[in-house]
Amino acid sequence: MESDYGIVDGFDEPPHAFIKSLLSKPIIVRKLADKFFGGDKTRVEDEYEALTEEELDKFFISEFGGGTFRAGREYSFILYGASGYTGSLCLEYILKTVQNLGSRVTFALAGRNEAKLRKRWADVTSRYPTEYEPGFITCDLANPVAIREMVLQARVVVNIAGPFMLTPADMLAEACIEYDTDYVDVNGEVPFTKKLIKYHDWAKANNVLVVPNAAGAGGIPDVGCFYTVRELRKRIGKDVPVSKMHMYLYGSAGGAPSGGTLATRAAMTAAMKDVAGLMANPFALGGSIEGGSRPEDADRNLSQVEYDPDYDAWKAPFTYAFYETRLIRRANWLLRDLGRFPYGRNLNYLEHLILPTEKSARDLQSSNTSSKAEEEKLRKEGRLFKLGEGLDESARDSIWSEYWFDAVTPEGEKIRTRLTGKDGYDETAHMAIELAILCSEYREKLPFRGGVLTPGVAGGDPYIEALHSTGLNFEVLSNDAKVDFSRLANAIVASSAA
Repeated sequence: MESDYGIVDGFDEPPHAFIKSLLSKPIIVRKLADKFFGGDKTRVEDEYEALTEEELDKFFISEFGGGTFRAGREYSFILYGASGYTGSLCLEYILKTVQNLGSRVTFALAGRNEAKLRKRWADVTSRYPTEYEPGFITCDLANPVAIREMVLQARVVVNIAGPFMLTPADMLAEACIEYDTDYVDVNGEVPFTKKLIKYHDWAKANNVLVVPNAAGAGGIPDVGCFYTVRELRKRIGKDVPVSKMHMYLYGSAGGAPSGGTLATRAAMTAAMKDVAGLMANPFALGGSIEGGSRPEDADRNLSQVEYDPDYDAWKAPFTYAFYETRLIRRANWLLRDLGRFPYGRNLNYLEHLILPTEKSARDLQSSNTSSKAEEEKLRKEGRLFKLGEGLDESARDSIWSEYWFDAVTPEGEKIRTRLTGKDGYDETAHMAIELAILCSEYREKLPFRGGVLTPGVAGGDPYIEALHSTGLNFEVLSNDAKVDFSRLANAIVASSAA
């Protein structure tokens, strides 16, 4: 598909791998045997012709059809992969924050091992007691029958089981589109997000929302950009394009990657030879401008240490910028595709950390070495977490983050905004659960009915309002506002985001 915003690869007919797997001969034979022949598969071929058309119609509708309409399903949302570290944070967030739990909002925990799910639930409820009892669903994503049974029980599935590129999570997204179930995930992986893009037109036609990247990493910059451009247009009084937008991240030290994050990084490293070209493309998720050849969009701009006179501070490379810039460029394309005023035909979007001195910026730049060196450093600090582990609640409570955005129109009109939140992992739970509640309980408020969308595009104004009212603070600053570096004891920006 070609547009003024460049060519977006992958918008062809999706492969429908899920439904083909579900309707494979072995599954049909097994289900026929269980239904009509006492589980004897050898009788199916010989006695199939004896079955009536009515019997077969009922059978296929019951075993492979769409089941209960969305509104009548038992659960608002299902947390898939809830036995892991992110699962524990999502459960903490639900029990501390979600209103009307058990009445309007209901949920279930899902994964491959029910015992692990129950253990995670028991651990969290020992700290946050509740009378609510969630559902527990056993589902392996390698089993299309189990996937169907799971997605038909809820209006939304929230997938928090990474590394996503090592799982058949795209099959889960397909099943959600087939069975009128919205899909949300917290992935921060360009290759996996790229796999989902090919479902955009199909999801849009089926009025199903597929929203990857609803996490602290990716999701916060996305809603921040949406908010910043919205407020700039309010200030000016009309829709105007943005030519430049920049995000700076600043926050407290003390963060550390979870075991899941380390596993994702390891998976990316192992697959690099296969995805190097994709990862090196600033427009890997679409939205290219002038064929993607403009010098100002190149990744080398993200690696610079430079003085910013507008902040009287220094910018340093931010690891997630190489993922988040692609997400914002996609959001810009999506707004145009969906018939809304996009950020700008010639938008240039960049991200950096921001620090008080050149030395602190260069020290941080030099500390970004190999994954192996990072793991050795974490091991010495006693913070090398295994899969399913991460910082405990007391450690996370001391961490905060600020996201500063600057947007400029071609005529030079400016705005500066700030989002202030907690530890990136807490914000991941925050963003995923609030979007799931919007999709399941307040879907009529959302700006779009379907498509493979970024969180900010999918949630729009209602999402910003929900996040703001539950602890992620959005505010417009004066154009000359500066970062208060006195908040840091040793002037180190937290670089380990969600």
